Amino acid sequence: MVKQGHDNEPPDDAFRPVPKQRTSLRDNLEYIAALILIVLVLRQAVVEAFRIQHGSMAPTLLGTHQEIRCPNCSWVFNVGEDKAGIDGSVECPNCRYHWDGASRHDDRGRPIVFRQPEWLWNSARLQDGTSLDTTDAANRIFRGASRIFVNKFIYTLRKPHRWEVVVFLYPWFSVRCKDCGWQGEVEKLEGFKCPQCGLAKFDVLPPKNFIKRVVGLPNETVSLRDGNVYINGVLARKPPDVQTGLWMHVFDSEFMPRKEVLPTWDLGPKADRWAKGPGQMPLTVDAQGVQGPVMAAFGHRIVDFYSYDGISYEASPMSVGAAGRHEVGDCRIRAQVRLLSQDPAGGAAILEIDDAGHQFAFSVPTGAAAKATLQEDGAPVGQAGVSGLTPRNPQWLELENYDRRIVCRFGGREVFRYEYEGGFGGRRAVKFGARGATVQFERIVIDRDIYYEDVEMTPGVPSAYSLGKTDYFVLGDNSPASSDSRRWKKPGVPEANMIGEAFFVFWPVHQMKWLLAGGAALTGPASP
Repeated sequence: MVKQGHDNEPPDDAFRPVPKQRTSLRDNLEYIAALILIVLVLRQAVVEAFRIQHGSMAPTLLGTHQEIRCPNCSWVFNVGEDKAGIDGSVECPNCRYHWDGASRHDDRGRPIVFRQPEWLWNSARLQDGTSLDTTDAANRIFRGASRIFVNKFIYTLRKPHRWEVVVFLYPWFSVRCKDCGWQGEVEKLEGFKCPQCGLAKFDVLPPKNFIKRVVGLPNETVSLRDGNVYINGVLARKPPDVQTGLWMHVFDSEFMPRKEVLPTWDLGPKADRWAKGPGQMPLTVDAQGVQGPVMAAFGHRIVDFYSYDGISYEASPMSVGAAGRHEVGDCRIRAQVRLLSQDPAGGAAILEIDDAGHQFAFSVPTGAAAKATLQEDGAPVGQAGVSGLTPRNPQWLELENYDRRIVCRFGGREVFRYEYEGGFGGRRAVKFGARGATVQFERIVIDRDIYYEDVEMTPGVPSAYSLGKTDYFVLGDNSPASSDSRRWKKPGVPEANMIGEAFFVFWPVHQMKWLLAGGAALTGPASP
């Protein structure tokens, strides 16, 4: 039976509640809540931000540090928060000037008063009211540590790769005995008893996150020799994109010292053939009408000095932890060269690196159609056609030596790549000059490779670190000051401890860079 309605009865839906109209406030709150949920999920499973705690990966990644401008050459470098000498002494990596420029106290030990926030104002005064000049004040201010993004999902898809920067849980437990207060580190908690009182009641301290670079993979034997990494006795060469991010500054002639601490140039036996411009640059060599090349050398010994660590061993041999004990042959020279004139038969500009008993010379001849040459110990090992040096524009010449690999570039284009077997030690030098031409060196830049120090080395016998089937060997880029696989009771980091791959530095802004492809900077001055 169908119920008959009356015309004056209201329809059934008249008693349904009228939906409330959505407001923009409600829409925004729901959007924000959904966004927070997405961020939390991503943070937990995919990408997380980490703050660097220490300087073991410097200069790739920085802990809290001071950004210091050298008063002698104006080069800017970073020094770790606790790395300056007791008196605030630091050393410039560019000119090796050593001065008390990082202390936060005056010469009577009284704290310097900084205008807050320090990083914004770069302003400070002494207790007597005397103001420091802006540069001096800025040199003494602590800057924030690097902050990075870490891909926490990547290792569910694949294993860690050699040379990647990884975040992991420190493979030892930090414990404190509840009875006697003893503190220490243990590999396993099960069955462990306090070595002081014999009880087995512990407080387990929160685990620590570490960040290092993977150099050894499961089931491998790692050894370190002459600053390089060897895997199962074979040299492990770094890929070019990784090497790009690991070159460390030695010298740039655009920042010539006002006062020489060490001789900048060694002009050799034909010093009268060289002319210095104002402030020692540019350097002009007249090699016309002379038998053989006219060469000069960089005057400093190139050592494993890390400016982040404050003071070098050379400047302060008694300073604990001071780096700079080892001479480094893995280095790079880049020179901006201008041809002024030449002999009728032509000439060439030359870059040279001596290392491990080998002498490598890269020469680029004059003329529009010429052949560049790479020589090893005086014998040609490669020739290639290049545009050659002309009087019109200066050109960049580059010679790299790292991991027993030579790379030559002219005008930004790679000309040679040559790998060789080498000995250890021997004469080490970086040289530049010309043959049969007058050439002006307008700018010279020198860098060195990272030097991995073997801390357990017996003279002549490199240590060997054997890894388990799921273990990884990790090293810090700041080799002298890094707690890593070389110094742990057991060198391997278990695969289960891997948190993820560090891939991007997002803070400080002026040091933003990718870590995946060698750490190419996104901001800052362009490299030559």
